[in-house]
Amino acid sequence: MSQISLLLGAGFSVNKGYPTANRLNENIINLKTTDFTVAPQGSVCWLENGQEDIFAYSANSTFKLFTLELIAFYASTHNFNYEEFFDYYTNIDRPENRDEAFEQFCDAFREKQHIKDDNLNLISRHNSIFNQIISGLLIDREGNHFYERIHHIGYYDGYNGFLGCIQSWGKENVLHIHTLNHDLFLEALNHTDAINGELSDGFTELGSPYYGELESGDKIRLSYFSGIYDTNYRLYKLHGSLDQYPFHSMNDGQIGAYIKTKPGIGVTDFYKEEQNDEGKLEYVNDFINYFPDFLSGTTSKILRYRDPIYYEEIFKAFEANLQASQILVLIGYGCGDSEVNNIILNNFKGLIYLVDPFPSAKTYEFCDKTGAKLIEKTPENIGLPDFG
Repeated sequence: MSQISLLLGAGFSVNKGYPTANRLNENIINLKTTDFTVAPQGSVCWLENGQEDIFAYSANSTFKLFTLELIAFYASTHNFNYEEFFDYYTNIDRPENRDEAFEQFCDAFREKQHIKDDNLNLISRHNSIFNQIISGLLIDREGNHFYERIHHIGYYDGYNGFLGCIQSWGKENVLHIHTLNHDLFLEALNHTDAINGELSDGFTELGSPYYGELESGDKIRLSYFSGIYDTNYRLYKLHGSLDQYPFHSMNDGQIGAYIKTKPGIGVTDFYKEEQNDEGKLEYVNDFINYFPDFLSGTTSKILRYRDPIYYEEIFKAFEANLQASQILVLIGYGCGDSEVNNIILNNFKGLIYLVDPFPSAKTYEFCDKTGAKLIEKTPENIGLPDFG
């Protein structure tokens, strides 16, 4: 069969009500102490209007304040961009990036809060909280993170053109759907007439030794990344996902696998079924997890493209898929990821179509460099004649 590759960016999810990068930045800098709390195990819990913060006097409350004050500190001297902010604080401990103002900020915070945590520990605690904040703010207009498995017959508002195209293409082609988005909306489209449950994502549940624990104490099997794709519609989440967590080995703390969680499972309630020294099966808990593993930062994420276990494999698949495809369709991708652009330039030699109703200067530059055909439409309005 012939192969077609797609690459979806943040603009793809806008019709569903997911925040644009600018809206997400605004939501972050407008956060207040009454918006969320941090539980003793390190997980962020969002508060309803007027809801009491029962952890207000815990040690984690201090780290919550550090996160909010660090965001305000950075925003006071920068045009806030959450990915650039991520690069800033993750690289601040390098000698070449030493920032005297940051040092003074941390010293003043320690003095005010009467704590002795060094900068490295403060940043580590902040990173856990900040990643969970990003995860919590990536919701659609109805406030959804997860989607029920309800089949949508005939149409899906905002995406009818897209679904019509991939339904037609998928009859005689393998569709490699790569996405840079962390949200789970594309997975929801699996339950439409267009895809009809035929979306494989490289994760395998059958025979998986990984489990999640519900509040009731019952354990349910979770899928793990096996790299197996066996349908015509194939999903590759290049920058990770809100439901994707690393599972760490209890022997050395290294990542042994990537697993997908399900609704109702706590972020520290992941287990692996293993044989103990006596040959008996037991559940081994990975309590290291606090937040899903997805990539942030304009430059920091590029450094992780070759991380073993998941990212290296998924990017090798991206390169191989580009090499094997005759057509590449970009939807909602602003062409701002320099490394992704390089991967396309180095591995794809066919026809490129770029779907973007509001193209930027970077979009036009990419089209000039690659000869891509620009289609100024949304995923609702595109149709097969646009790709003729």
